[in-house]
Amino acid sequence: MRFWTGLLMLLSSAVAIGDEAQMQQWEKMDRCSNAAFIVVKILEESADTSKQALAVLGAVEGLKTNTKLKEATPTGNEIRGAYNFALRISDGMPRPFAKREHDWLVAQAATACTLWVPSVSAQ
Repeated sequence: MRFWTGLLMLLSSAVAIGDEAQMQQWEKMDRCSNAAFIVVKILEESADTSKQALAVLGAVEGLKTNTKLKEATPTGNEIRGAYNFALRISDGMPRPFAKREHDWLVAQAATACTLWVPSVSAQ
């Protein structure tokens, strides 16, 4: 009986740890999606990288005081990571982007942010 009780406790703790890790991954995906959307809107405004850099800096600072997104508020690293990737991909694309290019670029930047930008707990 003790064996089964111990095994059951071990399995339930593994499920709880898995659920927590999954929630952290979903939260990161939400943050990176928001970061990518913000970045693509900045890229659409101008092809001038100096204006874009100022806008990204302003977005990072503005998100520090914005409470509307709650857990889905992207970090500064996530914004910068999405920006760097989206900037490379969008090189030579006419602005403003067409709907299809806009959506594609948001998806690419969000994916890159999710995969390559360290999560909050690792910073």
